[in-house]
Amino acid sequence: MDETKGVAEAFRDRWVFLTGVTGFLGSVLLEKLVRSCPHLAGVYVLIRKKKKFTDVQQRLETVLSLPLFCRVDKDLLRSKVVAVEGDVSLNGLGLEDVARRMVIERCHFVFHVAANINFNAALHQALSVNLAGTQRVLQLAKDMVNMKGFVYVSTAYCNCTQRDVVAEKVYPNRWEVDRLLRILAEQPPDVINGSTDRILGGHPNTYTFTKLMAENLIASERGDLPVAIVRPSIVIGTLCDPIAGWVDNVQSGAFAFIAGAGRGVFRTLPATGSRVADIVPADQLVALLLAAAWRIADTGRLQVFHFTSGGRNPVTWSEYCRLAVTKLRENPCTGLILYPRASCRSPTTVRHALYVAMAHYAPAYLLDTLAKICGDKPILLDIQYKYSKGMAHTDYFTRNEWNFSTANTEDLWSILGETDAKEFSFDVGKINWPTYIENCVLGVREYYHKQPRSTLPAARKYLKL
Repeated sequence: MDETKGVAEAFRDRWVFLTGVTGFLGSVLLEKLVRSCPHLAGVYVLIRKKKKFTDVQQRLETVLSLPLFCRVDKDLLRSKVVAVEGDVSLNGLGLEDVARRMVIERCHFVFHVAANINFNAALHQALSVNLAGTQRVLQLAKDMVNMKGFVYVSTAYCNCTQRDVVAEKVYPNRWEVDRLLRILAEQPPDVINGSTDRILGGHPNTYTFTKLMAENLIASERGDLPVAIVRPSIVIGTLCDPIAGWVDNVQSGAFAFIAGAGRGVFRTLPATGSRVADIVPADQLVALLLAAAWRIADTGRLQVFHFTSGGRNPVTWSEYCRLAVTKLRENPCTGLILYPRASCRSPTTVRHALYVAMAHYAPAYLLDTLAKICGDKPILLDIQYKYSKGMAHTDYFTRNEWNFSTANTEDLWSILGETDAKEFSFDVGKINWPTYIENCVLGVREYYHKQPRSTLPAARKYLKL
């Protein structure tokens, strides 16, 4: 790291290799790279081909056309971003020889964002993407002739089995990485999946376990490669950069709650209200990713950075729920099913189960029946089922809380220059929760529910009837 040069200068005339660009976080990172690092040579983005697209370039175009990129010149964007067909679950990432040579010869930084984030994913699938896929990306990075740094996006909850202060270090596991990779290569999927409970040990799901094992793999196989492992907690919409409240999916439980409560169909948040909801903004996370790359460039070191809000600027689940409902009433959706109302309830109680049955499923059943009579498509029961199923896999995190050390992250923040502290801010102390949650509510309304701001006056008038 050259402290005389800022974060953006670390990317001057350099190429980046990025995985996960078609996901929420990957697209936010790409936008920030191109906009805030103007002298960047370019970005190779690994994209998996899908049937509904003619090629990966067409799939990339759907990403670059998002409102997220409103502040970037389109010609500049397309000149800087190069789609490379591949898949982290395939040997050699599925790269063709010409593409592989180009990436190896040109790239200086790797940001590995791609992951299977489904808490309910089968163990075989999670291992294939999160563990073996990371090994493939790491090997490509080690082959790069001009490598400066490898940044891996993990999760703060990969160490959720730790009950003391969770340190910024790689924790070993009783499973050896090589043994798990042999099992993955030699055993059929149904055998591996049948051993899930035995392999996971105390981990609540395949996601946290496989992310921990990926960290162990990086630590053991990186050689002298400079590595930053960044562990965010619950990532939701952008704080302000490039636009406030940006979101393109509601896969996290915290965002799914806003999406459903905003239509009046979710009436309870299964959480222990007094526990900390460790939420962080996506734009601050990508700022940390870029600053971490600058910090570890050319050092040969491995550093771990926690990105969490609970230690410095905490908000509880009860406060989050109350603020979300308040802002949903102030900024209602059109086509409300029921009046927005919700509260936290412990997911382990009989009272919660009864409330879900009466306040979620009973109205959904009634309204779906009416929809059938009127010739409309019934959808509410399906929505409620998916929400309940999803929250069943996240209640471990809404019932508990952790104490994460953030010493490395705070140290990195302290050495940023004045310009970088503004352009690459990851100071969670600056989060104003009422304002931030309102922006997230508006973001879900506009970008997920596809309801423009111009419809707000009519929606507010309707809610007051």
